[in-house]
Amino acid sequence: MQTPANTVTLADQGEDIELVVHGNILSTNVQDIRQRVLDTLAEVEQRESAWKTLHLNLQSAQMIDSTGLNFLVALVRHVKKREVAIRISVRSANIAKSFSFIRLDRQARVELISD
Repeated sequence: MQTPANTVTLADQGEDIELVVHGNILSTNVQDIRQRVLDTLAEVEQRESAWKTLHLNLQSAQMIDSTGLNFLVALVRHVKKREVAIRISVRSANIAKSFSFIRLDRQARVELISD
């Protein structure tokens, strides 16, 4: 069964957690995604206070607009305050280039996943 677009799921727990964001991150849905991500991170922080790595899985995203990029920059800053390492995986070379353009790749490890 395929996961609906614009949902956020928690795949792993422990020291390394993985948040999977399904779908694009656009101005039309970023508020909902932001809230889901922050709610999920708050739940993780209550249960797993010792997490050290966040893997943000954006592999299903084909497009992230400027509002989505702003959200990701803010999320990286939020997580870095906890001194947590961040890894972001994408399948789109264009998204990876956008991350490089805004220098997000200097704040988080960005992985371009190819099939």
